[in-house]
Amino acid sequence: MGVLVTSAHSAKSLVVTRSLGRNGIDVTTSDYTKLAPTYYSKYSKDHFVYPHPIENSESFINCILKNVKKNNYEALIPVNSEETYLIAKYKHKFTPYLKVPLHDYDSIMRANDKGELLKIAEDIDIPIPKTYNLNNMSEIKQVAEKLNYPAVIKLKNTKSSIGLSYVHSKEEFISKYVETVSNFHLSASNLPIVQEYIPGDGYGVSALFNCGDPRAIFTHKRLREYPSSGGPSTCRISTEHKEMEKIAVKILKYLNWHGVAMVEFKLDSRTNKPYVIEINPRFWGSVNQAVAAGVDFPYLLYQMAVDGDVKPVFNYKMGVKTRFLINDFRSLSDILKNEPNKIPTLMSFSHFFGKNLYYDTLSFDDPIPGMLFYPFEIKKLWHRLK
Repeated sequence: MGVLVTSAHSAKSLVVTRSLGRNGIDVTTSDYTKLAPTYYSKYSKDHFVYPHPIENSESFINCILKNVKKNNYEALIPVNSEETYLIAKYKHKFTPYLKVPLHDYDSIMRANDKGELLKIAEDIDIPIPKTYNLNNMSEIKQVAEKLNYPAVIKLKNTKSSIGLSYVHSKEEFISKYVETVSNFHLSASNLPIVQEYIPGDGYGVSALFNCGDPRAIFTHKRLREYPSSGGPSTCRISTEHKEMEKIAVKILKYLNWHGVAMVEFKLDSRTNKPYVIEINPRFWGSVNQAVAAGVDFPYLLYQMAVDGDVKPVFNYKMGVKTRFLINDFRSLSDILKNEPNKIPTLMSFSHFFGKNLYYDTLSFDDPIPGMLFYPFEIKKLWHRLK
């Protein structure tokens, strides 16, 4: 008996694998690459390589299914976006053999669609930035006149900061919007949304739900991110924000959520009002932040899947920091390019050790995969540069 975990090349897959392994669960890891760092975790009892989920989705599903039929797993836990969405779509193929703690495919894709967030906000009255959802390209000039600048262009369905851009004038907006549509080959039904820019700090409210009822809630504040203009967090701290948590629960109850999700917020520095930015209907990049502070989402998800329910966890340790170090160095470089007063940033960054400081990949009791992330990330950077 054990658990099958996907996306072994990612830091969050390593976090999930360590979480389950430390709780005595046998973990098999899997990925589309032969040299994924999580394969080398002492908590990965076995691993295998599957076809690329985007390039060959049918073969990916068939490979996972073949492995599931051959082994006596208790649960299948996908980690990254592509694998999560595909497994949710074909969940009916897997559920005769093991537990798959995911919401239904349509609900997951609705939560992932930033254009749908506008409709959800209208239905249940939650605060989001002023949003424009274009129906066709002829509306660009009309929207350009209405916008308050700076504004943000976002792809409806994407991960991290892919396709995200900031514009500061009508001319820049029109040019960048057309460029985005062209670069990503977007159809009229999938045009980018446009939002007002909200200045302030970013927060995340993470949650585990069981058929519409909350089982765990956790809030963190972003301290640094990469790119520094808006991307995945690289350093964070555990905190609480009752208003944000109430809004996140309201959204996920409305969606009758099942499984894990994270609702992203911006706290407007002008008004101190929180705005919902997006919903991540899967494991999020900063999942180690919650685990380090005492909300062990991967293990809680496993327990809920296998036992049918889990004891709620709503309390955790405040002031715990976590870092994804290699991306935190990238964030530092990004910030220093634009930061006039570099000393406070350097002082904050240079605190590498502390009682309440943890790292996403580096671990004394499981050192090998943490070290492998550095050549792995350098290899990815080299391919991007080429």
